[in-house]
Amino acid sequence: MKDEAGKTRPKKGEDEAGDFKGGFGPVRREGFYATTTKAISKKAQIAEGTLFNYFETKEDLALYFFEEELSGVMEWHRANRRLKKADIAENLFAIIQHLLERVEPYEEFIGAVYLRALSPTSKLSPFNLESQDRHLRYLRFIREILLKAEADGEIPPVGDFGAYAFGLFQLAILTHWLRDQSRGKEQTLALLDRCLKMATHFLRNGG
Repeated sequence: MKDEAGKTRPKKGEDEAGDFKGGFGPVRREGFYATTTKAISKKAQIAEGTLFNYFETKEDLALYFFEEELSGVMEWHRANRRLKKADIAENLFAIIQHLLERVEPYEEFIGAVYLRALSPTSKLSPFNLESQDRHLRYLRFIREILLKAEADGEIPPVGDFGAYAFGLFQLAILTHWLRDQSRGKEQTLALLDRCLKMATHFLRNGG
């Protein structure tokens, strides 16, 4: 179910929903496929039947989780005064780093959902319309940041393509992060830093 802004919402009022994120504890321990809705609802301290009043499937719950995390990233960035004065590379680095920090406790779950999203019939697939709505909200947020960088003369006009390109880049970084076995995911952060600096350098200098 979606609100007027196009954001996925539980079927019932959110005030009655309880701590849905808390329900991901069993998912973290046992994996996305092995965890039952009964285990999720028990951890979230709601009845299993009540869970289905909010989410028809575990994928709907996963969509809700991702939307909440992406919304959290956007709210965090808009409230961060330091980043308002930072250059475009630092802004984009901070956004991805903060997202990774938020989802780090759910790494195994993220990996399972990522594989699930490869199925064209999955609600998590990028070809699914509900999934696309979620991505568009986030891409518009990225577009706002790129527009400011264009207005400040940091980068040339990149249009909507710039936001889509960043979305694909973020997906690639997430894929690398899931495979990264280095301490503190240092290799992923180093790769992220290098790629963003190279990209902004090429944009500023016309390639």
